[in-house]
Amino acid sequence: MEKIFEIQVRKVEKPCYVAGDDSIQLKPGDIVIVEFTKGTQDHAKICAILNNEQIDPKQTISGKILRKVNQQDMLVIQENEELKNEAFRICNEKIREINLPMKLIDVSYSFDRTIITFYYWATGRVDFRKLVKELASIFNCRIEMRQIGLRDEAKIKGGYGICGQEICCHRFLKDFEPVTMKLVKTQSLPLDMSKISGLCGRLMCCLIFESKMYEKGEDE
Repeated sequence: MEKIFEIQVRKVEKPCYVAGDDSIQLKPGDIVIVEFTKGTQDHAKICAILNNEQIDPKQTISGKILRKVNQQDMLVIQENEELKNEAFRICNEKIREINLPMKLIDVSYSFDRTIITFYYWATGRVDFRKLVKELASIFNCRIEMRQIGLRDEAKIKGGYGICGQEICCHRFLKDFEPVTMKLVKTQSLPLDMSKISGLCGRLMCCLIFESKMYEKGEDE
């Protein structure tokens, strides 16, 4: 019998649904190897095991869990982490050579090394066709470029907030929600951006879930 799992491949990407067989004993937090419908394989973390009522009908099953990671898989994952440093360096050099208005943030290899994804930040659209062509000739695999925001950069790199703890987006948040000045006013916080902004320069994500406590206090 198949189960449905919510997984997250990388911190910057939204969770997705995949199928898994009952014969594989899995729990949230486990790292697994997934074969996606597009034919690639990657490692991912299990976020939740879902029943039919919990499944968002707008989302489709995008792959199937092959196995829980073993020692050999971990070696491949570690090698991919080491390879991405060189890919980052090469891509940065090409960006400077072509003089593209973009900032490279991160690089990731798919588990089977058929795809290299380059995450970048830019103020607008970037014509990176020449860059992709040159990178594909160097790495001999499919190249994907993903434009991300400043909040995503903080989510990838991590760090510590003014509270002294690891920032929420890197530690446990799966997705971002809009944060507004209304939340700041509700919590009677000072309108000093240096005290209410995260490492990304935007309003802190913790204002959202802390606001529920303040709203509850007002109701009482």
